[in-house]
Amino acid sequence: MPIQALSRKIDDLREKLAQETADPRELHDEVCRLVEDLGGIEADVPADLREAVEALEAEIVEDFYDNLPV
Repeated sequence: MPIQALSRKIDDLREKLAQETADPRELHDEVCRLVEDLGGIEADVPADLREAVEALEAEIVEDFYDNLPV
């Protein structure tokens, strides 16, 4: 994937993360794919995207436990 396309994708994901309206599982998958793409070209992964992965994982786990039957 060309650098310009990755840059646009990073900006799009940052916008989605800021809006907090998307499904956390979908966002997590998108961010993980982007991190893989960046790793494939040996580019530095921005710290905010790494933090987003961790935050989304925590949110997904919290949602899972909140929805367990009692």
